[in-house]
Amino acid sequence: MDEAFAHLEGNTIKKGKKTEIPPDGGWGYVVCIGVGFTFMLGFGSSNAFGILFNNFFLEQDGASGLPLVIGVYNGALSISGFLSGIALKKYSFRQVGLVGAGLFILGDILTIFVQRTYQLVFTFGVIRGAGFGVMIPVSFTAFNCYFTKKRTAMMSANQTMSSMASITFPILVTFLLSEYGFRWTLALIMAVDLHLLFAMLVMHPVEWHMQKSPEANTTEQSSVCKIQKIKMTKTDVFDESNIKMLPGEESVVEVKSCPGRHESIQKSILKVIYENVELDLLKNPRFVSTLVGLGFAFVSDVTYLAMEPMLLFSYGYTKMQVATCVMIGAITDLIARFCLAVFTYFYNVDSKILFFVGTCITMVLRVALVSSDNLNYVIAITAISGVVRCSVQVLFPLVLVTAAPDRFPAALALHILFSGFLMLMADPLIGVIYEATGSYVNCFLAMSFCCLVCVVLWTVEYFVCRNNKS
Repeated sequence: MDEAFAHLEGNTIKKGKKTEIPPDGGWGYVVCIGVGFTFMLGFGSSNAFGILFNNFFLEQDGASGLPLVIGVYNGALSISGFLSGIALKKYSFRQVGLVGAGLFILGDILTIFVQRTYQLVFTFGVIRGAGFGVMIPVSFTAFNCYFTKKRTAMMSANQTMSSMASITFPILVTFLLSEYGFRWTLALIMAVDLHLLFAMLVMHPVEWHMQKSPEANTTEQSSVCKIQKIKMTKTDVFDESNIKMLPGEESVVEVKSCPGRHESIQKSILKVIYENVELDLLKNPRFVSTLVGLGFAFVSDVTYLAMEPMLLFSYGYTKMQVATCVMIGAITDLIARFCLAVFTYFYNVDSKILFFVGTCITMVLRVALVSSDNLNYVIAITAISGVVRCSVQVLFPLVLVTAAPDRFPAALALHILFSGFLMLMADPLIGVIYEATGSYVNCFLAMSFCCLVCVVLWTVEYFVCRNNKS
């Protein structure tokens, strides 16, 4: 599910009649490549998680541990992403980013030697998830500092890179497993993930590469980074493409003073969280409805991506057939994103209504997938699910901003924390359902129920708001 995005923003740095502006290229292209590799490696391998660890879970106590690992992974990702955005107030891109890359690679190394599910929860879920969560704000902060005019074009290039990774990784993992086995496949993935160190090393402070341009007596301001100010924007967890759809004007949260040395670490962390989360938003029933609905929709989406391969393996499909189904879902998702971007460029749409319709269809598709094991039928359902997933993943920030239009950064911070904790609770519960019933059908019905929570809440909200207006 959901990841934190931090954007730094400040005023131009003026020297006489010269104004320093971002390079919009130059070293920014190197930063763009680093961001692309970060999300290729982070989302790509996670997308093939069910295929990679299928036999491992079968050797343990079945697939009941899979939702637990995924829940912990996304919970750690969300919470560490939120804290990473706060850390960027004090430390540089590379300092924070290298910590994240180090955690991610450490999780890879330890995962090679896991023998039990609880070990995988710690290595892959906690350490690797936290590492990726730390790198997400760093990547998008640096990216938005280097690009202004070319931001949309370069972000689209990054989206394409990560989408291609989601498409190709299932096939690649299937090939590596057949050629090298489970442990060596994990080792090769770890070796590839070492590139994340270089991806974070290229995140130079933008001040090193600022360019000068004539000011011409204007008072215009460019979007240049200053470490003194920060504002929070997205964590999806499970999806980076939403960044280009965020609103351009958001409030800025000033840096707070550091806690005293005599305070305990626990009190310091709680104080930092309290200073960056505006809990008074929870007094608004409409916002709470939106927050809870989005959270449950994300639980369904993220858990589905992880458990679909396990379901297909239970149908007796080969690894190549399972990888093909997953790849088809990723391809239709990519095509749908492109079509949605083109359509919304020419026409205005109500994001919440489209998200609501997509969630309703998703609720039906979860049930439809477990109603037949025919290969062609499953491929068709998977393809449709990929199309519908686009509406859920891409539109969620626009839905959130309608609930708190003037306080989006604060609303997003609450969404990050709520979604993270919800995944920590809901995904293990789905694992308990599988362990108790021994059937994937009940697990997918539970995912459908998560969608139902969103549908019911928003339906009630609609009628209540309509009655109040009348």
